Amino acid sequence: MMETRLSSVLFLACCFVRAFGDDSPFVTTSQGRIVGTTLQFRPEGRPELHGAVDAYLGIPYAEPPVGPLRLRPPVAKSWSGELQAKMPGNPCPQPEIKMGKLSPIVRFAEDCLVLDVFVPQQVPSNAAVLVFIHGGGYFFGQGTIEELSPATTAVIGDVILVTMNYRLGALGFLSTGDDVIPGNFGLLDQQLALKWVRDNIQAFGGDPERVAIFGESAGSVSVNLQMLSPGSAGLFRGAIMESGNPHSPLSTTDHRKVAFALGKLLGCERDTSEELLQCLQKVEDIDSIIKSQQEGLAKEFGYGILLAPVVDGSFLPDQPAELYAKGAINDAVSIIGSNANEGMLGFTMLFPDNTDEAPFINSATYDAYYPMFGSIISTEPIVANAVKLMYTDPTCTDGPGCNYVEALSQMSGDFSFVCPADKTARAYTQAGRKVYRYFMTHDPTTKISGPSWLKANHGEEIPFVFGLPLVGLPSDDYPTTEDEVRMSIRTIKYWSNLAKTGNPNLSSLDAELTDEEKQTEWPLFTVEGLEYKDLTPDMLNGRGIKARECRFFNEFVPQLIKTAEDAKKCKESSSKWTQDGSSDSETCTKDKCPEVPEE
Repeated sequence: MMETRLSSVLFLACCFVRAFGDDSPFVTTSQGRIVGTTLQFRPEGRPELHGAVDAYLGIPYAEPPVGPLRLRPPVAKSWSGELQAKMPGNPCPQPEIKMGKLSPIVRFAEDCLVLDVFVPQQVPSNAAVLVFIHGGGYFFGQGTIEELSPATTAVIGDVILVTMNYRLGALGFLSTGDDVIPGNFGLLDQQLALKWVRDNIQAFGGDPERVAIFGESAGSVSVNLQMLSPGSAGLFRGAIMESGNPHSPLSTTDHRKVAFALGKLLGCERDTSEELLQCLQKVEDIDSIIKSQQEGLAKEFGYGILLAPVVDGSFLPDQPAELYAKGAINDAVSIIGSNANEGMLGFTMLFPDNTDEAPFINSATYDAYYPMFGSIISTEPIVANAVKLMYTDPTCTDGPGCNYVEALSQMSGDFSFVCPADKTARAYTQAGRKVYRYFMTHDPTTKISGPSWLKANHGEEIPFVFGLPLVGLPSDDYPTTEDEVRMSIRTIKYWSNLAKTGNPNLSSLDAELTDEEKQTEWPLFTVEGLEYKDLTPDMLNGRGIKARECRFFNEFVPQLIKTAEDAKKCKESSSKWTQDGSSDSETCTKDKCPEVPEE
């Protein structure tokens, strides 16, 4: 039973056929020989795309992070001889979460720091390399998922594709805010995997000088942070960020409090970081760690991303905004983008059973839900009112037929994904880095995240990056169109070209664009022009992604919050405020708040 499950984990029955026999592909690295397996790529009705891929699965890049290596930086794996790399490795410990129409592997184990390498048999010598960093809010996910086989992208893009697993949740991001448990272990795992690619990819026919990394959601934030980490300089030449960057709201909770609270839940109530670490390294029941981080911490601190990257002074020397201001950004060409309906992500959790039609949210329900969506913006009432004014339809307010779903969705998506991407693109450009921007407005025929009313939801670009419209799903529940097949192929080639040439438009440095390609050539982003590619089958260009909304969030709202906070401080500190709340205008001015009188 286990053998059957493992053999089907990566490969779609309609498109991939595993080759059995004595002719297993192999490569020879400095450590020893790695033996893989061959996949025949056979998308139905598309003979022009047929090919074969040599897959090397479950290659360990680090020692198992157990015992004294738990909650410590990763240690490069030492091995010799022959490594059988025909089966995928373990995903890192995480809660079992249904991922829409996708089927992640659920045999979790701490011995999970592995990567997979997919090499098309027709790939050229010194091939370009794409390295994928998965998302999942830093608490779930895995590098390779059955229905999104990286082999498709490798064949269509004519590149070597590498995926990786990295530590998640408390095991990957717990921090005591000091050198004992500094945190960022999952990010250090990613960095070590990238160093493995640098040191070993030539054995697979790859060029370590032509590597691009890409990720979605938390994987996209990770790509951004690798761009800011001094230890990652020179490990890649391209960076692709799909819906996530360090300006996105993550955790504002005191990480040290979270660490000691988790220790208490696990029977490790201790006084010092050293004592806490020693106790946590001895906890044998991994399920109890996962349950405590998901349920126990949520009860104490509320739901949210409590375990996330931190400024540790080493991997991440300073706050991203400070590093941006200094131009301390690694040298790489970037693609930075987001989707038109990112905020629908929240509704998949609020209405998990609403599969037929979009939920109806009236004005009162909007006000009730706003704290859930808008508290990450500000709890100031004036800010909430400004956001509601900005996003609700002025021709339909408070009426019984007014649906506020789109208002909540767009507000949440713009604040969390679209407008932070605008900040990042501007910062990279001002630091002299080349940036290409995209905005996916295409409403997919089928969503991997749920029902059709989710539109271009968070993560819906992933099927196009991994070629799902070309191959469908095993259960035949992923209908698509020829336009979407064309869109997927174009997207894969854009991503692959960035690794090949540093330009998504060019597959080789001596290539020339056709007349048709010139008409839709993806322009560089500039602060003056705000150019971007509209990710649809037509791949047209545009200017100013949500420019009005992003000025609102990136410029006006911070000023409004400061004004509200200054007014509150002024009111609290002035001894001349009267009982009814009126003020002495000469005492409290917009330029100067009164000092608290000394007793």
